[in-house]
Amino acid sequence: MFGVVVCPQCGRAKGVELAKKTSSCQCGFEIRVHPSRVRAQAVTARELAGMVGRINAEIHGAPDEVQPIAAKPRKRDRDAFARIVADANRAGDRRQKVREAAEGLAREFVLFSFDDWRRILDALGVSNAQDRLEELVRGNFVYEPKPGYYRTV
Repeated sequence: MFGVVVCPQCGRAKGVELAKKTSSCQCGFEIRVHPSRVRAQAVTARELAGMVGRINAEIHGAPDEVQPIAAKPRKRDRDAFARIVADANRAGDRRQKVREAAEGLAREFVLFSFDDWRRILDALGVSNAQDRLEELVRGNFVYEPKPGYYRTV
């Protein structure tokens, strides 16, 4: 558990662990952490950073100007195939895209079928899905644990 205390010497807010008895401020003053002096509490350090900023702004008279510090979580695309295609498109040449597609399919589905494979390669604009899969099998990058389904090594 974390908390925000204000240094009595310099007046700056500081994030502290509530389990600790003391904490040193940037100005060199040793702050004793008492529950009555804690201005705010947070469960994670990510929340704590935003709270310290807001309390510092309140102390210095500008609470409306503070923007949230923590990055907004990115929404994950619900379509697994779209995620795999996006990851594979970031790879370099065609060979790397094909390998990244196989890794992405294995990451999302563990076992993937030839229909899944063809769908991904069509979206990537790579032709001859059967030939590309055979190349990966010959190169010991992909194997067939049960008929019709594939997995990366």
